[in-house]
Amino acid sequence: MTSTDDGGGGFLPFISAGFGWIYFTLWSLSFYPQALLNFRRRSTTGTTVDFPWLNVLGMQKAPAPPPGALSLCPPNQTQLLLMLISSLTPPGFSAYSASNIALYYSPAVRRQYAARNSGLTPTVQFNDVVFALHGLVLSAITASQYLVGGSLWRFPRTTHHHHSNVNPGARPSRLALGLTAGAFVGVGATALLVLGARSGGRDVDPVVDWCDLDVVYALGYVKIAVTLVKYTPQLLTNIRNQSTEGWSIWQILLDITGGLLSIAQQGIDSYLQHDWSGITSNPVKFGLGQISIFFDLLFILQHYVLYRKKGADGTETERLLPPGEERRLD
Repeated sequence: MTSTDDGGGGFLPFISAGFGWIYFTLWSLSFYPQALLNFRRRSTTGTTVDFPWLNVLGMQKAPAPPPGALSLCPPNQTQLLLMLISSLTPPGFSAYSASNIALYYSPAVRRQYAARNSGLTPTVQFNDVVFALHGLVLSAITASQYLVGGSLWRFPRTTHHHHSNVNPGARPSRLALGLTAGAFVGVGATALLVLGARSGGRDVDPVVDWCDLDVVYALGYVKIAVTLVKYTPQLLTNIRNQSTEGWSIWQILLDITGGLLSIAQQGIDSYLQHDWSGITSNPVKFGLGQISIFFDLLFILQHYVLYRKKGADGTETERLLPPGEERRLD
């Protein structure tokens, strides 16, 4: 969430900073609406666990707040830190959290990053770490409402209308499970390559050899893969149900507003710096942001236009789909 003061008479830098804090707040708030809606309805019907499951598996947003650095882990513990993170936490939001923690706290990873990037240091800051951990916790809470809703959250199996409250989407789809397995295999294979590069106790050149930084990059690729597919299960569920009931539109509105402000801030900063490489040199990151906005627009179209009578008439917190009308992906 950085800004620059290279021009604009102080007005544009102020706008940039304001946009940064606003989108950071909106993205942080976007994790709450679905969990709160499920709790108020005492049900997860109309939705699938895939979205929070894949949110735990990965995330696309990466706000960059004001700088600050702190190193807690001595260099000789860096390898242990990365291996523990990658083996003890599920990938995804966990992967995003793990990669941010490594890039922010690990001196060795930061040195390896600098060696590969002409002396530049990672742009990850403390607020990035907090944001990722916050998202991980909220996504895990939401996922638990699907996986253990009856036992932990005491969601009833029938409603006051005697309709079934059993959600066929409470189990992860084959797509979600396959992506999870692939993430573990990919990160695990990278970790083995890093260990192999150190065989015999030889020194590792981060420019040409496999090193701890590659584990961090592997975790980042999990985030990219998830961004490309995480919206699809719920989008298809809405189509098959011909309804958006149970799916909170507020999380989408917060997400797309934050995304548009993030793009606006990026454009302002590039203009102030007279340097558009922040956009042109990282087309993957920029493209992922556009993909997220595209899917947000599709959800908005579903909620307010295509299925308005079924999901946007103010009854989303009360009504449930009648038994037999709700379908899952597989």
